[in-house]
Amino acid sequence: MDMDRKKLEKKLQEKMEANYRSYIQQLQNKPVSDLIGQAAEIAAVKLVYEELMEACSPDYAEYLIRFENPLELVSNYWLDEQNVAHSEEMGHVLWNIVDKGLGEGDYAIDEAYQPPTLNEGVRLC
Repeated sequence: MDMDRKKLEKKLQEKMEANYRSYIQQLQNKPVSDLIGQAAEIAAVKLVYEELMEACSPDYAEYLIRFENPLELVSNYWLDEQNVAHSEEMGHVLWNIVDKGLGEGDYAIDEAYQPPTLNEGVRLC
């Protein structure tokens, strides 16, 4: 199958748009609690819908248009690729916050918070 590049892109774009409209319609019938539970999936579908065509070569497009729902296919595999532990990244974020005192002055301090007194000092195990 050797389609003209523009026709190929247009066909895939049309299929992606139809898949996205169908997906959004399915979401509209779900309770809020289900939607919250599907937040990662919803974000992945939206990202793939918005970004796929920019990254898609004619060879990729030619492969993807074979499927009834290329949006679902790519979104599912995108989610699988993102399903990794982020503890190192989270540790870096936390270190940055504490090291730079981020948040102070920008976020409200809990009124119940009591800073350690000088007598308590640092406890070593």
